[in-house]
Amino acid sequence: MRIATSTIYSQQTAAIDSQSAQYAQLGQELSSGKSLNEPSDDPSQIAQDLDLHNTIATQTQQTSDTTDATNQLTQTDSALSGLTSLLQSANQLAVEAASSALDTTDRSSIVSQLNQLISQAVSYGNSEYAGTYIFAGTGSTTTPPVQAVGNPPTSVTFSGNEASQGQILLNGEDFSLSTTFQAAFNYNAADGSPSVFQTLINLRDQIQTPAYTDVSQAAINAPGQLVYGTPTGAAPASTLLSNTAAFATTPVPGGGGGYTLDINGVNTAVIPPGDAVDGAAGSVVSAINAITAQTGVTATYNETTQSMTLTGTNSFTVADAAGGGNLTEVLNLAAQGDTVQPISTQLGAISNALNVTLTARSAVGAKLQTLSSVSSQLQTDTTDNTNVESGIEDTSVASTTTAFTATQTALEAAYSTTTRLEQQTLFSYLS
Repeated sequence: MRIATSTIYSQQTAAIDSQSAQYAQLGQELSSGKSLNEPSDDPSQIAQDLDLHNTIATQTQQTSDTTDATNQLTQTDSALSGLTSLLQSANQLAVEAASSALDTTDRSSIVSQLNQLISQAVSYGNSEYAGTYIFAGTGSTTTPPVQAVGNPPTSVTFSGNEASQGQILLNGEDFSLSTTFQAAFNYNAADGSPSVFQTLINLRDQIQTPAYTDVSQAAINAPGQLVYGTPTGAAPASTLLSNTAAFATTPVPGGGGGYTLDINGVNTAVIPPGDAVDGAAGSVVSAINAITAQTGVTATYNETTQSMTLTGTNSFTVADAAGGGNLTEVLNLAAQGDTVQPISTQLGAISNALNVTLTARSAVGAKLQTLSSVSSQLQTDTTDNTNVESGIEDTSVASTTTAFTATQTALEAAYSTTTRLEQQTLFSYLS
């Protein structure tokens, strides 16, 4: 049986085309390092491969989001760390200022340092990350939210809000990328305590212009008993000094039938037993305030706490005048006024502000730890999925090289055979 020459040529051509295609594919796998480049390469693996592609892409985006969140929270923590150090410095300055050995120059230096701390606190309040003010909530991103009023500052304003900023969802948990201004700076606190800024301003003002206050400030009534101020509503009439049952210590009038206080060596007018202890006209408070120009001391009465406070612009002494009865004991007035109580009050405010800031920093630190764990898990999962994907897609260099060499040899043989066939003539077949 004779086979047509065209048939032989067609078979050889088909063989060469097949070998060439396989040769090209193996060459591509070796050069790209991938054996799975399109669905037709291995239909049985393509579904799993595509699923891994999507999973890895999602994990990569989550890793990027986690990194950005970590960076912003780190910036927030840095600002809170600086604020913590700032309040600790203010506390140290307050302790120094409480010393009676300081002179005017010393106090002026402390005031100057406190003004610098106020400016630094404002800067921390305007901390930024990626062009966003991290304590502004969802407020304006173009104008610093914290502004000092006056120079040196007498107050601070805030134009942001308390909304959460930059939230992301990771592993079903919602993360805000900062803390609120109120939580960090105790601004407009629900308990009425002063903000970080106002605490610093109050301390500076107290040191700059000392207001000496009677150190007792204790309630003038005995426990369980009330001493009413100016009558309001259904309240009873003001307690009079003659109402001895209202006081823990019975008022004892002096020889003249009244009570006389000696403040800085200046006697008040005799306070008759019929005077009230509150701040109304014709009261103990009004009698003390009538000679403020001479003593430098002012009396106030707090109806809520039922207490009387004496405040002076300098140190002052309070004593019962001779024959004036025991009014200092009845009203729980200290014999010596100094700066200790005002500075102690400021130290308490600093401590409160510091605790607020530390609480905010603790919350930020907890978020950073959680994000670190999430980031580590994401990196582990991504690595594992990438390894699985590599097992599906990557070329086995050794086996592919062997196949490539074999295909190359077969292709060269096919070319050689075809060349020899093309050299034959009709006479070659007939002879």
